[in-house]
Amino acid sequence: MDFLFKEVPPHIYIHLPFCAKRCHYCDFIALAAHESFIQPYHEALIKEIKLFAQKFEFSKSNPIKTIFIGGGTPSLYPIDNLEDIFQTLNQNYDLSQLLEVTIETNPVDITPTKLAAWKGLGINRLSMGVQVLDDDVLKRLNRSQKVKDVLRAIQITPNYFENISVDLILGLPGVSSEQWTSTLESVVGWPIKHISVYLLTIYDKTPMFFKLENGELGIESDEHLVNMHEVTFKFLQDFGFDRYEISNFAKNGYESRHNLAYWERCPYYGFGLSASSFDGKNRYTNQNNLEKYIQTIQLNNALPIEYFESLTSNQEVLELLMLGLRLKKGVGLQSVLYLLSDYQKNRFLNNLTQLTNESFITSDNNKLCLTAKGLLLENNVVLDLLKEVF
Repeated sequence: MDFLFKEVPPHIYIHLPFCAKRCHYCDFIALAAHESFIQPYHEALIKEIKLFAQKFEFSKSNPIKTIFIGGGTPSLYPIDNLEDIFQTLNQNYDLSQLLEVTIETNPVDITPTKLAAWKGLGINRLSMGVQVLDDDVLKRLNRSQKVKDVLRAIQITPNYFENISVDLILGLPGVSSEQWTSTLESVVGWPIKHISVYLLTIYDKTPMFFKLENGELGIESDEHLVNMHEVTFKFLQDFGFDRYEISNFAKNGYESRHNLAYWERCPYYGFGLSASSFDGKNRYTNQNNLEKYIQTIQLNNALPIEYFESLTSNQEVLELLMLGLRLKKGVGLQSVLYLLSDYQKNRFLNNLTQLTNESFITSDNNKLCLTAKGLLLENNVVLDLLKEVF
């Protein structure tokens, strides 16, 4: 299908869906990291990058600002193939104003050779999946690393990268308050600039879901999670990591520029299997079946877009609030009201007054920002803001 992009967006996501093995909490599309899968996928991906550029006569007139290589486990991807990706991007897009290029990594894959190669390609930000510092828990999650692998990776990575981020998961079964605090105490002492703390979500049909269904797995109470959430927030703040987004903490100036683009609803294009794109008004999703993805590109000479949605004004309001209120800086009130009818505005402002009085949200200087109390219940606050609005 065709698409409505008017120009090359300033942000690019590249999906490399290959993993050594699947983590028990993961519901992403993941393929075995075998050459028989990687090479046909890579060839299709390269062609997709070229096909998108060919849609625009002046693709090089719109500079790319950020690139994010995610997965899957991109640190497994062959260096030669990564070089091919960057060469193709350089030939087809203007990369002269790149501010941030991120690659997601698994600690067990990190070596001096790979670090040097990634840096040589222009990658300047490394995101590392740590999750928790406990070997027993990591084994239950089916993670490939052990704590010693994490510590080794953290020791050598700063020799090549200054901008390092680590991912942690809050609420993992079997992790006591003491274990979690111990993980935090270790992490804040590392030479890193950014920490993402994601609350565990158990998705349908994952191994963790089936263990929960069979009674083999217990989950933490909401009260415990709220307490640990507050402890985490205060702990990281005390060590200089500012909470600029619900799940993300950064040293000053090291916020993820690419992810900020998502939350601020900036246009971006996603290359690869099941990748998503946004042109400012419409959302697109690529094929999630490997065979169909390759066939669409290689045989049909077409972009592999499977799903297209043109957002209504109501959907734009919902997105604006759901994404923007995740940010510390919040959302402009006028940008919300602009999309509402007079009747909707009155309903929205009445709801806003009530939620302000209940200390869930503030609206100073025409900026809507969640309070610490509101951040714990962001989805509910948004739904309450829109109650009877549409």
